[in-house]
Amino acid sequence: MMPLRPIKQAFHDRYMALALVQMGLSALAVLAATGLRFIHVGWPGVESMAPLAPKVAMFSLVLVTAMYALGMYQRFAPMRAEEMAVRVLAACGLTWAGLALLYYLVPGLYLGRGIMALTLLFAAPALLTTQILFQRWGEAAPIKPRVLILGAGRRAADLFARLGMPRGSQVVGFLPLGTDPIAEGLPAAIVRTAPHRLHELARRLCLDEIVVAPDERRGQLPLESLLECRALGIRVTDAVGFAERETGKVLLDLLQPAALIFSAGGFGSSLYPYGKRIFDTVAAALLLVPAAPAMLLAALAIRMEDGFQSPVFYRQIRTGKGGRPFAIWKFRSMRVDAEQAGAPVWAQAADPRVTRVGRILRKYRIDELPQLFNVLRGEMSLVGPRPERPEFVAALARNIPFYDVRHRIAPGLTGWAQLNYRYGDTEADAREKLQYDLYYLKHQSLLFDLMICLLTVEVVLFGKGAR
Repeated sequence: MMPLRPIKQAFHDRYMALALVQMGLSALAVLAATGLRFIHVGWPGVESMAPLAPKVAMFSLVLVTAMYALGMYQRFAPMRAEEMAVRVLAACGLTWAGLALLYYLVPGLYLGRGIMALTLLFAAPALLTTQILFQRWGEAAPIKPRVLILGAGRRAADLFARLGMPRGSQVVGFLPLGTDPIAEGLPAAIVRTAPHRLHELARRLCLDEIVVAPDERRGQLPLESLLECRALGIRVTDAVGFAERETGKVLLDLLQPAALIFSAGGFGSSLYPYGKRIFDTVAAALLLVPAAPAMLLAALAIRMEDGFQSPVFYRQIRTGKGGRPFAIWKFRSMRVDAEQAGAPVWAQAADPRVTRVGRILRKYRIDELPQLFNVLRGEMSLVGPRPERPEFVAALARNIPFYDVRHRIAPGLTGWAQLNYRYGDTEADAREKLQYDLYYLKHQSLLFDLMICLLTVEVVLFGKGAR
């Protein structure tokens, strides 16, 4: 008889479970605040609480969205308790601002300032506590998906060398296939001996996933046993897909062109570009309204630092979709003579060419705001690979495989690579960022674009990755 599946299978997506728990706590906070606010007239009954349902639901949804925007549901981002506390407070502030706008548009959802203040006072410690407990719980091996690597040769060893013991999964074994020798570098303690049938080992180990990574597949794969494992609800994944999921990037050394051709994302879709263009236009137009005061202050600060005869904007040629050059405009954050020699230069960490005002503009991405007009003109998208200068592109395309693929789509003001990797100033950095850009290209969708835009809020507020 097969042993009971681990309880973690009930929460295949642990972060969705966390969001649902926090939505429930947020709803309880609204009800508790309402009861306390009107306790002088007696504790409200079920009948008087019923009309609160849409208000409670909207508050919970906005608060969890703010938590998501601040990176509280990211798989690969463990945080200190102090940082969690700051982000929870920031999420409460964003929730207050977002609901203020929502109440203006839909007055029927209005909760009242007193109830709102009490609700956030109750919700903040509850959210922080669940976040801390969840992170400690997530680090415990018993609740991670249990994975068996099918293969113990060079390919499996290479996968293990790249990923180690992946944070999102628990590798419980490597199973040699056929007569392939066991590669060096694998932890001998979990190299398994195959029973008569693979699904028997899967039952014994209570597997959640099997990753197929043999050196040679032809005539080696136990197809019938893999089908039986699939029937038991065990996921079967190839090595490339597993590495991609665990890292959030495409590993260039493992990438085959067919992986891009057969990708399931919006790349090559006939409808997605139209939806993306509408999304870009509407979002850029809306963003220009709150951005206008910041842009005005930025222009004034630049003039005050360098003199009122100094230029405010900096024009630069970048490579866009299809390799076509276009001009972007940025607030000038460096000295006027930053490239006095005439040759393009990568921005460096603590670059001495950056002005005092420029450091602030760069840290909070204010210098990029004029590119919203590039988005409106269709030269850029809100989300996509970061556009590079043609001088750099020519050299990078010669040395990095698949580099030109990133020019199949429009460059972006923000993107998956910008969120996951620091500002790059070397060819190695460009190669690493390309792996994230290719992951975005394979998986792009309007929902993915929206997620990246929300996560960009965290980058802007906390000034991450700027130079």
